[in-house]
Amino acid sequence: MARLARGRIRYERYDECMLVLLLAVLCALAGEEDMFLVMATFGLAKLEAYEELIAPTILEGVCPMYNFFDAIGGLDFKELFRFEKPHFRELLHELQLPEEIEIHRGGFGVSRVPIDLALAVTIWRLACPTTLIRDRLFWGIAEQMICDIFNLTIEAIFDRWGHLVNQLQHDAILSKIDMFCQEIYEKGAPLRRCWGFIDGTICAISRPKRHQKLWYNGWKRKHALKYQAIDTPDGIIRMLWGPILGRRHDVAMVGESGLLQDLQQWFNDAAGTPYYVFGDPAYSLSPWLLAPYKGVLNAFEQAFNTAMSSVRVSVEWGFGKIVALWPYVDYAKKQQVALSACGLGKQYAVAGILTNCHSSFYRNNTSFYFGVKPPSLRSYLNGEG
Repeated sequence: MARLARGRIRYERYDECMLVLLLAVLCALAGEEDMFLVMATFGLAKLEAYEELIAPTILEGVCPMYNFFDAIGGLDFKELFRFEKPHFRELLHELQLPEEIEIHRGGFGVSRVPIDLALAVTIWRLACPTTLIRDRLFWGIAEQMICDIFNLTIEAIFDRWGHLVNQLQHDAILSKIDMFCQEIYEKGAPLRRCWGFIDGTICAISRPKRHQKLWYNGWKRKHALKYQAIDTPDGIIRMLWGPILGRRHDVAMVGESGLLQDLQQWFNDAAGTPYYVFGDPAYSLSPWLLAPYKGVLNAFEQAFNTAMSSVRVSVEWGFGKIVALWPYVDYAKKQQVALSACGLGKQYAVAGILTNCHSSFYRNNTSFYFGVKPPSLRSYLNGEG
């Protein structure tokens, strides 16, 4: 419940109590003893209910009383934080974040939060878009502190590892590109030099107060942001660019991200023959980006589109895993443009990075479908696989 709503309820109930007690006093002054007893009894009952309403919660939460790592059982830990305890420790080590998150209190000193707690709180919020009061009751940490921890940890992860999703990791892809092409071809694709799949996704946001037309997507009929991703057969999201206004076309994302320039520069063999990615019919054709046939199709073109569609669906699985692991970034009421301290784009980028880290430990549908094992966590973070 928002602080303003709490304050309003508190003052309304207090005014009700005072009004009833004032009427009781007036009845006493007027000599109406029976009415005085009724009103006084009712007023005291209202006052008791008011005191119960404003009484503070005495639950200590996990952090003040326990080490959260020891207090939460293994299976519960994996459900709450998406990683098993050994993998959480490894993730914490490999992310190379500062040992503490410093929260400056505006002239009232600095609060320092251990990075293991900060990462746990951040993953907890991403994994379940609960209200801040539920977060406070579980952790035993003030609501404002939870917000600060979340925003600063998102910033720290993005500043250190944001390049893994904002930029196409050509070195990691080129070392495996022939294997990617072969696995896609063996799954029934008629193309021999296709190494990955591109697609855009639409993420709903809370309706903005101003300039609503800029964010409105007429196809989905909702206010939204759009992101662009490229997936490879090992299940790793090799690029997650965005956000862009929900009204913009997928072709606009390709242009603004500089993707075609990167593909043209890096994705050719020694003879100059291009490797390419495959997308849906919304994309314009180029030697490095192919799309299905359009218009009236003959039998060959229809068979081609059907075969490529069956393998291209894997890029949808990548987006699906992001929102399955981290519902926070898919919950429109939490996605408030210009009100998020760290930015919605950074939140989605960090969700993509953590999804790739999760795939490094547990694989995913794309990896199993093509039979390609994802890189280890260290290799992924170092841009080697």
